[in-house]
Amino acid sequence: MDNIKRFNLAVQSLSPRLKDVFISLPDSEKEKIREIRLRSRRAVTVITERGAEFVSQSGMLTQIYSGLVLQTDEIEIEDVFRRLCGYSVHSFRDAITNGYITVSGGHRAGVAGTAVSENGKVTAVRDVCAINLRIAREIKGAANEIYKNEFSDGLQSVIIAGPPSSGKTTVLRDLVRCLSGADKGRFYKTFVCDERGEIAASVSGVEQNDMGINSDILTSYPKAEGIMIGLRSFSPDIIVCDEIATSDEAAAIEAGVNSGVCFALSIHAKDERELRTKPVIQSLLRTGAFSKVILLSSKQVGKTEKTFAAGDILV
Repeated sequence: MDNIKRFNLAVQSLSPRLKDVFISLPDSEKEKIREIRLRSRRAVTVITERGAEFVSQSGMLTQIYSGLVLQTDEIEIEDVFRRLCGYSVHSFRDAITNGYITVSGGHRAGVAGTAVSENGKVTAVRDVCAINLRIAREIKGAANEIYKNEFSDGLQSVIIAGPPSSGKTTVLRDLVRCLSGADKGRFYKTFVCDERGEIAASVSGVEQNDMGINSDILTSYPKAEGIMIGLRSFSPDIIVCDEIATSDEAAAIEAGVNSGVCFALSIHAKDERELRTKPVIQSLLRTGAFSKVILLSSKQVGKTEKTFAAGDILV
């Protein structure tokens, strides 16, 4: 599926008015849009490589804010929210309480509203006031540089870090294709823990993204649990996980590296200081299994800013 079709699929969950506007955009503009941000009683904002832009009444992108740009209200926000959930909000309750919904194609919609809590735990969200639809793109070749530099001599464990929207998932997705795919000639047994459904974007068990020849995908399982399933049942050469953040996940990864399995992980970190201060990163590096930490650029999606030897980051 090309990226224009992906964009058109992503906006199917918007209200009819907004969907028609975005479907009508020139393909050249669709290619540039990374996020569509809807806020109650405020302007519709899109994020492109140029920064924040708006949508004019005539259906064109503009960097000039005025009273003539499209706006949304609470009624339309609620409509979009229900459409994103397929009119079954209860089915998405766990994801919503974590602040997001993953829709067909691997696109993620961030959801902001008022928390409903029970015994100190968020159990639901009401009065949704903002939605951020992030457009997932498959960029074949995004991991070529990392694959060539880090895996040309065989498998090793690496951490791919970067700030939001730096292309961590895009790179990780393409790395799966490289590791398990025919074009590189290795066919490594690659096990993917796709908790949020953004790597493979599986629909009814069928991956919408190219995951190569020799990969197995576990969708929507918590990563810590998914890693253990992979270790017990799939004898992987390498396990790939997106957005490692908790001590439970780190513990499962440690069990994996102790079994001789390699890992390719992504983690949020905007700079070298965060690499040194985030407990989960330090915990992983202390296993001694990770040889490299690759920091992606905040300025260009998927571009490596700097590669660190693990020992240079371990405190």
